Amino acid sequence: MSMRIAILAAAVGAFWADAAIAADQPPTGAEAGKVIFGTICVSCHGKDARGGGPVADSLKTKPADLHLIARRRSGTFPQDEIGQYIDGRKAPPAHGTREMPVWGDKLATAAPDAQERERRREQAIEQVVAYLKTIQD
Repeated sequence: MSMRIAILAAAVGAFWADAAIAADQPPTGAEAGKVIFGTICVSCHGKDARGGGPVADSLKTKPADLHLIARRRSGTFPQDEIGQYIDGRKAPPAHGTREMPVWGDKLATAAPDAQERERRREQAIEQVVAYLKTIQD
């Protein structure tokens, strides 16, 4: 297993462990998205979501500054597009290979059945998108 895959696997496991520990008062919406971001996205995008995470220098393409999503799109925050990019299962790469992990499958692993996995996946992606919307410059 490569170091990058091991780091990502550990991050996903930590996310679900943190969610289970906080089950008595789980965060919702953008607050939950911030927790997910801090668990699985921070290694590449950094704590400040500006693209300078601890593994960013080892990547071929520098991770995006996520504060600039709306600015790069003429002031519009494209929720569906960003959700599909995080999901990764629906959004084909525009150019070359995709370095960003396909989180759609990974965010849904800790559920008893396919329907619940899909619900959790969609909810987690919506929460991350809601958080990203709150940090736009």
